[in-house]
Amino acid sequence: MGTLKTARHRGAAVALLLPALITMAGCAAPEQTDPGRTVYGLPLAEQFQAATDATRDAGTAAFLSTLTYEAAGGDAVHRAKGSQDYERGTSLAKLGFRANPRFPEQDLESLQGSAPEGEQTVATAEDDVYVRNGDSAWLKYTPEAVNELGETTGVIAAHAAGDVAPYSGTLADIVPRVIPREKPERRADGSRVYRVTVLPEVAAEVLPRDLQSLQSDWGTDPVQLTVRLDSNGRLASADADLGPVLARLHKRMALVHVKRLHAAYELSAFGKPVKGKGPDSSGEPVVDARTALTPVATLKKGRCATTSDTGLGSTVVVRPVDCKGKHELRVLAQVKVDRTFPGTQEDRSAEGYGRAQCERASAAAPEDWRRGGRYAEGFSFVGASNLEFSNSGGVTETTVTGSYTCYLRTS
Repeated sequence: MGTLKTARHRGAAVALLLPALITMAGCAAPEQTDPGRTVYGLPLAEQFQAATDATRDAGTAAFLSTLTYEAAGGDAVHRAKGSQDYERGTSLAKLGFRANPRFPEQDLESLQGSAPEGEQTVATAEDDVYVRNGDSAWLKYTPEAVNELGETTGVIAAHAAGDVAPYSGTLADIVPRVIPREKPERRADGSRVYRVTVLPEVAAEVLPRDLQSLQSDWGTDPVQLTVRLDSNGRLASADADLGPVLARLHKRMALVHVKRLHAAYELSAFGKPVKGKGPDSSGEPVVDARTALTPVATLKKGRCATTSDTGLGSTVVVRPVDCKGKHELRVLAQVKVDRTFPGTQEDRSAEGYGRAQCERASAAAPEDWRRGGRYAEGFSFVGASNLEFSNSGGVTETTVTGSYTCYLRTS
């Protein structure tokens, strides 16, 4: 009996409430949808990859990427600012480098090697990268040009459009490779902030190529990475404290006066029209790097070349020009070293012997080359050394070889 009574009372209650519920439903406000549900509705481990997809789905975005070197005398900053068109796989960016006048000179010299000379613009279109300084013609680096000209062009190839973004070589490339483990902090504007860690060897990928090449073992100390996704689940910013990476560079006596190394990346203006025109739509002249550039090691004595408009920040690959026009260097000689020494001598190098040959080539240079102070005093040289050990009949020998280009720098 008790059970039947309870059932009758419950049914009555439902019958009494039903009209009221129907009335309230008719007056309720439209259901609000979460714009970021396609990202935040997924398991935590899948959210960064989904955020990358949501970012690309925006079509376009403006970006700012910085690498800041902090020292007691002030900071130095590598900076790339521009726009990306995810649908077309293109980007357009201005690259720059600035340093506080009191930034340590020794570290400044190492950073300027990878810094653009003057105002440099970089554009990408899928696998191709275009570079120009000021109003010069666009210099086009195709994958074929990169293969032919060698690893020096890696500083340019690093920006070619990738799977993540049309402009590569930033923290954006790292985010989808990280799996968040802890729930993010939700901000009042609906954005989320994640705090994760990255392997140092992965974080080091945002460094300039010449700094990357200094170290092969980046250790295991994790790099702290902070990622913020906007209310729509798109990547808004990423910041990395590269302290563990800097510590490994210090072990190689690089950037010894830099106390803190920090990388940052920001996206904005999602879906808005891209500003500026790249080489594909500007109608400006384009030159293939394969035909315009050559390794300096192939130039004969007396030939002249420029380096400021290659985008490489190096004298290994140059643009040959007429010596009557503007140029940055003039070749003195191409020299080779091949010497063998008894025993195992790991500290041997061909560099000293190459320098001695270049010194003789400089002393024998035509007098009219130096006339009028056109070239700086002394000489420079660039090349590579190789060390080999052999053992024959119980006798160990050390052989050092090397090839160097000796040249004068314009004053």
